[in-house]
Amino acid sequence: MKPEDTVMSGVPIIIKGTKVALTPRQRENVPTYWKWICDPEVNPGLTDIGACVSIENEYEWYDNNAGKADGGSVYFDIHEVNGMRLVGDCLLFDIDHAAGTAELGIIIGEKDCWNRGYATETVALLARYAFDVLGLSSVILNVYDFNERAVAAYRKAGFREVGRRRGVRHGARIVQEVIMDIVPGEVAGLTD
Repeated sequence: MKPEDTVMSGVPIIIKGTKVALTPRQRENVPTYWKWICDPEVNPGLTDIGACVSIENEYEWYDNNAGKADGGSVYFDIHEVNGMRLVGDCLLFDIDHAAGTAELGIIIGEKDCWNRGYATETVALLARYAFDVLGLSSVILNVYDFNERAVAAYRKAGFREVGRRRGVRHGARIVQEVIMDIVPGEVAGLTD
């Protein structure tokens, strides 16, 4: 690994694009994750809308999930390539090596980074990691239909809609959950 492939404090860059770099998730960033989860503008796209837990609960979640390498999930922090500012986090979860599948989740928590292609590049990098590093054959994600920016970003990265779940409760609303997937050879949204 070259010196430019590490961020401050020696945290390695796992995979890098032109806009974002993915590093292992760090416990010291829990206060930032918590800030994003509690932000009412960021929170609506999350499964647990409005669930602003205590910072202690967020540390507990981190320790019981992201802090444990169990092979069923891979957690990353998202940094801007220029300056390496932490701007979001993402993961592959429900990894099933026998079936060759995983699910993808992402949050771009810094709102000044919205609509700049960070989500598109991040999900493309995650898909490439799933296929090239983990040897998987399919990645799926679920997104609420009202999150049009996210749906557009996923499409630009190569994900395709494969179905919808109707009548999904999300807070006080009934929405549709858009189900999207990607397979090797379909990854777009990256400049090689």
